[in-house]
Amino acid sequence: MTADEVVFANQKGTVIIIKMIKAVLFDMDGTILDTEPVYKKAWKSAFERANVEFSNELFDKCVGLPISLTKKYVTEYYNDAELFDITFPMAAAWAARYKEWNGIPIKPGFFELQDFLQKKGIVSVIATSTSHEAAVEDLTYSNIFNCFKGIIGGDDVEKGKPSPAPYIKAAALAGASVDECIAVEDSINGIRSAVSAGVKCVFIRDFLDIPDNIENMIYKRVNDLSEVIGVINNL
Repeated sequence: MTADEVVFANQKGTVIIIKMIKAVLFDMDGTILDTEPVYKKAWKSAFERANVEFSNELFDKCVGLPISLTKKYVTEYYNDAELFDITFPMAAAWAARYKEWNGIPIKPGFFELQDFLQKKGIVSVIATSTSHEAAVEDLTYSNIFNCFKGIIGGDDVEKGKPSPAPYIKAAALAGASVDECIAVEDSINGIRSAVSAGVKCVFIRDFLDIPDNIENMIYKRVNDLSEVIGVINNL
């Protein structure tokens, strides 16, 4: 046993060794920043300008995915190889204007959780499907960039979520093994990414809930970010 491990016995007397949590790996959009409604409006506006019917079902399917997979699903759904390249710049411009004019709301409980993590010496790292540059921009614009040791963006890995690569790389950036981390996610693709990497995943609902087969994969469900404090204390 090392100094980073805790030993306890369960009700059957079985000795269990648990590693102390060294890092929390956060998804960004929909988990820390309340951006998903903005992106939905942005994509809807872009599709309307392209005279194409917007699909809520397709948007929900693409939540938490890297741009490359989003493009693949849009292309397949509409059977149109050019549609994504037409609508993406329009959606991005719409979202950028909205953020500039209105700011980016931060999810409830974030500052309470960050205060707790800093006092405990637990590292925070971002693992997002958003590009690295865009993530830096949004976190800086929200005045919380300095809360994180670093960022793993969608373009920092060869395969994004639901691949385990983002969380494996985020744990390494945090200087921790995957079993010394917990992930905080709001999407099915993000949960799959974290769990397949071997990271305990805490789910916080944004605008989509998760089906039973995904519910069975998560470690805990919380209502806001401050409740992650209790999850860590009870580990």
